[in-house]
Amino acid sequence: MTIFLLIILYLLISNPNIVAEEVYNASILWFTILLPTMYPSFVILDLIYYMPLVNKLSARLVKPFSFLFNIHSSKGVFLILLSLLCGAPASTKLISTAYDNKELSFSEYENLICAFSTLSLPYTCLILNKLQFSIILYYSIFLILSFLWMKCFQKKEKTSVLNAEPTKDYIQIFFSSIKKNTDILLNILGILIIFRVLIRILLPENFLLYPYLEILGGLNATNNPWIVLSALGFLGISVHLQILSITRQLRYSKFLGSRLLFSLLGLLAFF
Repeated sequence: MTIFLLIILYLLISNPNIVAEEVYNASILWFTILLPTMYPSFVILDLIYYMPLVNKLSARLVKPFSFLFNIHSSKGVFLILLSLLCGAPASTKLISTAYDNKELSFSEYENLICAFSTLSLPYTCLILNKLQFSIILYYSIFLILSFLWMKCFQKKEKTSVLNAEPTKDYIQIFFSSIKKNTDILLNILGILIIFRVLIRILLPENFLLYPYLEILGGLNATNNPWIVLSALGFLGISVHLQILSITRQLRYSKFLGSRLLFSLLGLLAFF
């Protein structure tokens, strides 16, 4: 490993122009797309999470969701819907918050991240429309795979998890959210820069498996429907690291297994 890292360091030092270009490109992508869309969303979601209305609506839907996905916490309903709408790593952050608040068991926390990590609904629809692929069919298969994962790995809990009372100090939540989400977005920037620099230096141009490494740039670099659809399920190693930077307890081996399962979405390209 030491030799490998020294080789990487040598390549970085010997290619300053490429490094500078990709650092600039990654920073522009982060500043113009990720920061303005993700940062305010993260803060607003933190506030929504503690709203009493969320708990009331989730409580009404917990029975059908419990039947389909073996969840036992009403907060899990909100987290599943939010994961489909906003995607990871926003959903990862709130699932981790629920676990820290003792609103989820470890098993439920881990399996929700594994089964419902996806890109945001608007971005996924944009990619599917570009391919002229059915959005309904895509999400139908996605939910079937989620159903299978939760049925296989998420067991019914014998004891209920203590649901924490919603915090009422929204001013405190707001300022705490600003600090916490600043750290998360900076981590994402660092991961994005590292991946784009290494991909540019180490891999050939138009590398076929680019989306599996860094999905945002990779999806723009290919029109292969099988690669695009399977990469949407796999998410890309870059997003994997973003998720791991938010949660320290998640077992990566299990999460990787779930991503390999969801990469089967690529088989839809053959129909």
